[in-house]
Amino acid sequence: MGNKIIIILAIFFTCGIVSAWEIEDVNGTWAYDDEALADFSLPVRNYSWGKGRTIPNSSIDLDLERKEVRLSGMGLYIIEKVFEGEEGSICLELFSVGDESRSSPLQMKISFIDFKSAYIVCYPQTGWSDRSLSPEEKWIWYRLSGPGGK
Repeated sequence: MGNKIIIILAIFFTCGIVSAWEIEDVNGTWAYDDEALADFSLPVRNYSWGKGRTIPNSSIDLDLERKEVRLSGMGLYIIEKVFEGEEGSICLELFSVGDESRSSPLQMKISFIDFKSAYIVCYPQTGWSDRSLSPEEKWIWYRLSGPGGK
């Protein structure tokens, strides 16, 4: 009987963690190198969620209220859709600002490890040389700055 209670509690605890992430938790700037977290000389930008450090052409800057994402080395993208994906992930459908016909969507999936780190992947990656956003790489991105703090 005691083992069943422990198993049930473990299931409730695990389900609580998976569903605890809210869509707004993706707001912030994300760096692929955790050493950047200690660099307080990085430039600061204004976002709808507040001021945040950024690494020009290297960080991912997410601002859901403005519907903008600055992708590492790829420029500005417009957020068309945001939704919850499988296993508690947050998914975004993006279009490059130059894609006025919106014919080439880019899918971004953010799977939180904890509030300060996540797997961030984009697909399709046709012609990309940078592998940091590749689904195969399982690259960890670190929250450089952002709202809240869990």
